[in-house]
Amino acid sequence: MVNKVQELVFSFMEMVGIESRELETGIWAAAIPEAEQNFFNGFENLKFTFDREKAELHRDLELICEGSFLLRKIIERLAELPKASRLYSLKAPEVLPPGPGHELRVVSDNVYYREKVVFNFKVQYECDQRREKLYSIIADTAAGVSGIEDGLCNIDMTEFSETPQPGLQIEESAVDILRLYLQSCQKLEESLSDEIAELREWGDEQCHENLKVFEAYLEEQKQELLKKKENVCFHLYFFQKEEEIDRLIENLEEERKRKLNELQEKFSLRVNISLINAVVLCLPTVGVASNKTRKSLDKKMTMPGFNSPTGGFEARSAIQ
Repeated sequence: MVNKVQELVFSFMEMVGIESRELETGIWAAAIPEAEQNFFNGFENLKFTFDREKAELHRDLELICEGSFLLRKIIERLAELPKASRLYSLKAPEVLPPGPGHELRVVSDNVYYREKVVFNFKVQYECDQRREKLYSIIADTAAGVSGIEDGLCNIDMTEFSETPQPGLQIEESAVDILRLYLQSCQKLEESLSDEIAELREWGDEQCHENLKVFEAYLEEQKQELLKKKENVCFHLYFFQKEEEIDRLIENLEEERKRKLNELQEKFSLRVNISLINAVVLCLPTVGVASNKTRKSLDKKMTMPGFNSPTGGFEARSAIQ
């Protein structure tokens, strides 16, 4: 996981124009431009590490790891500006894999680049306490969406180049990439449904238990007021005193409603799913998928329910 965090951090620094150098094994230094110093808590020169043991030995080091404040800030900023990058595989051409419906393939001796996309998502839970998780989903224009991985996908950069091989064309389709993104969103939502249900149940239980304790306190206050009301002596201000007690009892009910709204707001689960980035992997391929199959897949495509009122999800667009 450390390697994946390092890749994300160095990619971010490169994007904002920050150069870093390794001072010694596992320890880096970076000169922060003036425009980015506020983001990095005012540091002009930042010394950092991804190794917790080194951070404990050197108190002047900023530890960047899962759950760290700086990593969360970086992920939030990347999520606000999702981007797509493209890499070209250096491997030998491979046969087109079977599609999700195991449809027939048209084989030819033509070699071209087929697109495979890695979507990196951040899932943020807010319910009394804030929790964040990272997920990656690999989707193939030929084979569809595969499984979901915890954390960021680790791409071996020795197997890829930023420039294509001469003579190979890319089977490029923004429609296919958008389709894969929507399918990935839907698959991620489905995979999180049980965890979300558990968190919502926990939130409801916490809200109920806290309200129960508060109601017991209010009931004690109410009984004391009723006892005072019974013991009020008949004197000139009797009615005024009784009205005052009744008003205090009514205030207790208003206090209960206020506390209920406060607890519901505190323990209500909010889920935000955002795209960190998308990496398009271009793979040399032999064989062509039939157009008929692609059209049939288009008809079956459905939009994910991230923005439904009952789902409680928010999502950002992948293609910008």
